[in-house]
Amino acid sequence: MKIPMIALATLTAGFMAAQAPPPQQPSTAQNGPSAHRRAGASRQGQMLQRMTAMLHLTPDQQGRAKAILRDSQEQAKALAAKVHEERGALAAAVKSDSEGQIDQITQQNARLNSQMEAIHLKAIAKVYSILTPDQKARLDARIDRLTGVRRASGV
Repeated sequence: MKIPMIALATLTAGFMAAQAPPPQQPSTAQNGPSAHRRAGASRQGQMLQRMTAMLHLTPDQQGRAKAILRDSQEQAKALAAKVHEERGALAAAVKSDSEGQIDQITQQNARLNSQMEAIHLKAIAKVYSILTPDQKARLDARIDRLTGVRRASGV
């Protein structure tokens, strides 16, 4: 079954939103590195809870899914830092009316966003691979609802 890219991205965002690093905020006593780690862990925990509730994950599956999500979050962190840097460079290019730089930076940004999406989709694929057939059917139904895909009878 092929899923339209926009619909798959929507599903990805729903499942993986907890993995995106939070926007950088000025460092204060309450917003130090430990607060940043707690926020990421909290979002990851919330996503795992939603997945557990929707798919009725076993404790073993929860542990495996948590490791998968943690790994993909680590992979995405480096790219997220680059995306953040490019946003600053893009703002400077806009202010200096540099069309060439704007083109170059947006192309780089598209590549980074594509890599981040691939990380998220690969994590979903890994989680999908640890599901039982019943859990896969539940997730397939959710994907179908989100994407508007209708299954042909007998499929």
